[in-house]
Amino acid sequence: MNAPRPEERPKTVTIIVNGRPKTLPKKEVLTFEEVIALAFENPPTGDGIQYTVQYTRGHGNKPAGTLVEGQSVKIKEGMEFDVTSTNRS
Repeated sequence: MNAPRPEERPKTVTIIVNGRPKTLPKKEVLTFEEVIALAFENPPTGDGIQYTVQYTRGHGNKPAGTLVEGQSVKIKEGMEFDVTSTNRS
């Protein structure tokens, strides 16, 4: 049996979300909402729930930063995300 040619292998990228590795199909960007879904199996919801998404080990032009709702970030292998939920009271 022949090994698949490199272009036939699924390309993936592994990122770290809240200290846990997540392997995803390789794509250009990850949205704020997608990062939250990766961080929480059942994300807290309701009035006053807000999320903070911080990242490090990103691309050279913006290696660290914060995402807010509606934003996205270009992802790369080994990038780290820290996602927290807060209840605004």
